[in-house]
Amino acid sequence: MDASWVAAIASVASVLIVGIAAIAAILQIRHIRNANDITIYLRLVERLDSPTSRAAFAAMIPFAEQLKTDAVLRSRLQEPPPVPEFDQIEALVRFLDNLTMLMLAGRLKEELILAEYADDIDRLWDRLAEPIRLRRRGAGDRLGAAFEHLAMRAKAYLTSGQMDRFNARLLRDPRISESAALSKR
Repeated sequence: MDASWVAAIASVASVLIVGIAAIAAILQIRHIRNANDITIYLRLVERLDSPTSRAAFAAMIPFAEQLKTDAVLRSRLQEPPPVPEFDQIEALVRFLDNLTMLMLAGRLKEELILAEYADDIDRLWDRLAEPIRLRRRGAGDRLGAAFEHLAMRAKAYLTSGQMDRFNARLLRDPRISESAALSKR
C-alpha cells in the first residue's frame, strides 16, 4: 500500500470523525434545549402553585364581584395610581405576560403550556378581561397584552379539539371510568 492510499484512508477517517462529532454536538444542543424547557416549565408550575399565586387566584372572584357593583373601583382602575385591591392580580397578569413572551420568543414550547393549562388560561382570561380592559387605561395598553394573546391561543387550542385528542391518548383506570358513567345516570 503506497502513501497516497494511507492518506486517502486517513482523510476518510477524519471526515467520519468530524461528522460523528457534529452529530454528537447537535444532539447535545437538543438535549440542553429540552433541559431548559423542563427547567422553565417546572419553575412555572412552582410559581403557579406558590402561596402568592394562590392568593391572587383566590382574590379574583371577590374582586370580580366587587367590580360589577362598585363604580368607584371601576373608575380607580382606569387611573394611573396603583389599585391595592388589584395589586396581587396585576402581579399575576404580569407574570403571565412574561411567560407568554418566553413562548413567543421560542424559549418555551407552547404545546407544553396549552396541553396542561389551556382550560385554566381560558377561564382565567374570562374572569380578567374586564378588569384588564379597565386597568389598561391607567397602566398602559401593554398590561396583559401578551397574556391576552396566550388566552386567544388557548381558546383556539380548545376549539380545535387538540385538548380532547391529547386527553383521549391518556390511559384510564376502568374503575374510575365506570364510576363516572354511573354518576351521570
